[in-house]
Parts: sequence; structure tokens; C-alpha cells
Amino acid sequence: MEERFITLRDGHRLFFRLWCPETEPIATIHILHGMAEHSLRYNDFALYLNSLGFVVYAQDHRGHGFTKEENEKGWFADREGWLTVAKDSFELDRVIFNEFEDLPHYLMGHSMGSFMARSVITMHPSEFDGLIIMGSGASKGIVGKIGKSLALSMAKKYGSRLPNSKLDKLSFGSFNSKIKNPRTPFDWLSRDEKEVDKYINDPLCGFICSSMFYSDLIDGIEMANDVNLMKKIPSSLPILIISGDADPVGGYGNGVKKFAQNYKKAGIKDVTLKLVEGGRHEILNETDKQDTYNFIGSW
Repeated sequence: MEERFITLRDGHRLFFRLWCPETEPIATIHILHGMAEHSLRYNDFALYLNSLGFVVYAQDHRGHGFTKEENEKGWFADREGWLTVAKDSFELDRVIFNEFEDLPHYLMGHSMGSFMARSVITMHPSEFDGLIIMGSGASKGIVGKIGKSLALSMAKKYGSRLPNSKLDKLSFGSFNSKIKNPRTPFDWLSRDEKEVDKYINDPLCGFICSSMFYSDLIDGIEMANDVNLMKKIPSSLPILIISGDADPVGGYGNGVKKFAQNYKKAGIKDVTLKLVEGGRHEILNETDKQDTYNFIGSW
């Protein structure tokens, strides 16, 4: 694994990791991580993909991991934060395209990163050979509009970079509701207690994000689920949608089925939907994660 930085268009430095296979590479894959985590959490999966011949890239988004600068933890930007991070992502894609110009290029996102990948693919619809959407969800509708209004008003009142525990509780407070006798506030992530504890004990995970971040995230969820934008995606692009059927982010499978159907309605012909039985939010860190690795690899 290599650790690198690139300097972005506005002078920010984007940190990313690169895993190269020992054999001749067959394709590249760019992984976009979720909210309040970082790229190193995908190390095991990246090594598995290396064994198949994939070159793997994964960045730390603004406000996360080693990309965050002073007072930027859990914050993207003062304005258009979602588009800012989407543009960051594609700047790294350009690096990937240049370094491995003759290979197929895949884009993959988990959770918040899934909404980011879904957004990037509509901004650059002809640049990728496949899309993997993991741990994603459907539009929040009117609830999302109310949430954005609340987030913006709180950002104005308390400052855009201040961590907002109230919005954190409103967003995630119910996620353990279907788990009998939860051991921690993060049991909804995985049935594997060791993985949950690793998340809790990781200083780069589980932090509370800012008011403006929540406004940006709602923008991203709605952008990802805009059917008119989906129509920009080539009809032949292969898309894999994979989530746990016990994942609250995907509405326990219902929201996942909904947005998968929207891709089909937008004219995309090659859509594969996989719900992992019993899987919670982080299916790459679940008790049966190897089955998920193998399913994604075979796809």
C-alpha cells in the first residue's frame, strides 16, 4: 500500500491510498468511503481485489482522515460542499486514468460515498466502465427538505464548522431500534462485535459532523436520487447495487429496491441488485464478509 497526496484546484491537499496487485493489473477501482470514517478501513477488501488483479485507489474526503486541515473535521466547505467533494473525487479519477490509461475503470462508494459515486457518475457519465453502489438509500423527500432547512439555520446560528450533536442524534438515533439489546450506539454497523469495537476505538471514526455537512449530505442524497440525472448515465453501464437487508440507511432493503428500480426506469439495462441476508450497514465488515467479497469479485 502506498500513501500519497495530490494538490487540488483550490490548493487543498487530498490524501489517498493505492494498492497495486503483484500480477499484471486487469482494471482499476476507485473506492469512496462513508461518513465519519476513512480509506484505511478498506485495506482488507483492497487486498482481496488485488488478488483478482485490480489496482485500488481510495481517498480520504475533505473533513475526514488525513485530508482534513485545521478546524475542518466533519466539514466540507462553506458553500456547495457536496459538489466540491465530488469534484475532488474526479480530480483523483484523472490521476487514475493517466496512470492506467489502457485499463477499465470502476467507481465504488459505500454509504455517504455511495451517494458521492452516484453523483460523480452523473457528472462524468462516460468515464467509467462500471459502478458499485453499497450501503446506499433512497430520497428523503420532504423529510430531507426539512432537515436541510434545519441544518442551514443551525449553521447560521452556531457556525458552519461546529459539530452538531442534535443533527447527529436526529440522523442516527433510531438506527439501533430493530436490534435487540444493543451493546453500543454503533451496533447497526455490523453483527461482528470486534469490527464495531474497532470503529469505536478508531480516532478517525465516529466523530460528530458539522451543521453545514448535514446540509451538504442532504444535497448529495437528493442529487444521487434525481431520476433526470440518472438518465445521463449510459444505458449499457453495468451497475451493482448491494446492501444488507438489515441496514437502516437503505430502509432495511425497501429504499434500496426503490432506487434500483429508478435506475431501470431511467433506461439502464444492466442493474444487479443484491441484498445480503441479515447484513447491517457495513457488509464489508460483517460476519459473512468473505461471501460479500466473493460476490462483488464475481460480478
